[in-house]
Amino acid sequence: MSSKDKIKRFFNQYVLMIAMVFGITAYLVYHNLDLSSSTRDAVRAIVDFTIPTMVLVMLYVTFCKVNLRQLKFTRWHLMLFLFQLLLMTLVTLIASLLQSTKFVVLAEAAFICIASPTATGSVVVLTQRWGGNSETTTTYTLISNVITALFVPVMIPFMSTQEYSLYESFLMIVRRVTPLLIVPMLMALLTQIMFPKVIDIVKGWKDLPLYLWAVAMCLAISMTLRYLITSEFGIPIEVAVAFVSMVVCALLFYSGKRIGRAYGEHIGAGQGLAQRNTVFIIWLGSTFLHPSCAIAGGFYSLWQNLFNTWQMRKFEREGKI
Repeated sequence: MSSKDKIKRFFNQYVLMIAMVFGITAYLVYHNLDLSSSTRDAVRAIVDFTIPTMVLVMLYVTFCKVNLRQLKFTRWHLMLFLFQLLLMTLVTLIASLLQSTKFVVLAEAAFICIASPTATGSVVVLTQRWGGNSETTTTYTLISNVITALFVPVMIPFMSTQEYSLYESFLMIVRRVTPLLIVPMLMALLTQIMFPKVIDIVKGWKDLPLYLWAVAMCLAISMTLRYLITSEFGIPIEVAVAFVSMVVCALLFYSGKRIGRAYGEHIGAGQGLAQRNTVFIIWLGSTFLHPSCAIAGGFYSLWQNLFNTWQMRKFEREGKI
């Protein structure tokens, strides 16, 4: 292996960690600079625009690589769908009851972790690597995006403290969430039908989704640090948000594996239900709910990566997980 290949391999292995460290460093530098309020507003506007744009582009690139003819719908898809919907409904009810207290941010943190769509590319790669069915897992990643696009706009208005009617809140969220998740799927489908050469080009850029994810993660971690520093709730609530995100992560991994095992799909079901698009979590929380709940996305990213690292080492030792 040449030195160039070794450098590339090292960078690909640690690119997300590098992105997180760079995001933290960049925000600390920005936070301590003597900038005018108008400059800070401009920077925030750019970041607020860039993050959802990056999510859209990442989803488009991922869906371009999906062979729609290989999609397979199974019974465990339905079971995971019903389980996720049940959890979302339960947490929405809890959040609505806690709306006048500071503890509502904990319910909101749990909701955005549960409601976020599956992190597409990495889920399929890990499932395939560990001997799972990548086709059924890919199918569930698409279902997961549809679940989020349809039900998040319905549920968030019941926990939001913004002074809008339920209908106004619903329309506002639909306009921002649904296109972000559905448009990339439709664009990828049209590209596959009308511009197959473009698909070949996208497939040739094997590391593109990883690098896009790294840029988005860098920005998202910067936002997470911003909310940690400027949170109105203080350290005890922030620690509680971290704990809630850990509990949700453990619950989703355990439940996904438990449900999937009944159908011989514990690997794909566990990854499909539990590995979330943490950039979307941060964006969703900071855009529609208490910004402090958005830090759950940064912590959730830590928990799911730690668990998958443990699973990877177990697989290397025992040949199974």
